[in-house]
Amino acid sequence: MVSPDKYRQALWALNWVLVAARTMAYGKANHTDLADVLDAAEYLPCLMLEPTDKTSFFREYLADLARRHPSMQTALDRFDNDEDPYSGKAL
Repeated sequence: MVSPDKYRQALWALNWVLVAARTMAYGKANHTDLADVLDAAEYLPCLMLEPTDKTSFFREYLADLARRHPSMQTALDRFDNDEDPYSGKAL
């Protein structure tokens, strides 16, 4: 699970991973890179469903993804930020 106080941030981060994957596909990104990002999109919700707290692992997974794919930094920023990425209001 992801800690309840980070749940919305986790969803916003996952949203970015999917948006960026779509952008990569439209941009005809390398298929291996796109598959790596989609693997993350598949795995991150599973971490949210784990019975034990995986919040720090979720964050580290995003950080590792961002190291491999700089466009994923926004996903990590969304996880670390306590604001709605569109309205700027506190979550």
